[in-house]
Amino acid sequence: MVNLSDEEARATSLLAGRVLERVRRYRPNEVLIEFSDGTRLFVDASIQLELSIHGGRIEEE
Repeated sequence: MVNLSDEEARATSLLAGRVLERVRRYRPNEVLIEFSDGTRLFVDASIQLELSIHGGRIEEE
């Protein structure tokens, strides 16, 4: 069985400091997140995925 805490920590470590380039949706159950250094994060599910983005920091110019 997958240890979710370990997987979470590894993913956080591997993605730390990377710059998001684009998010792609080819199918309702897939998300591809591409970073400027070529790293890709794939999310695939057996059900349709809904993207939801909340809050965030607003940087002053």
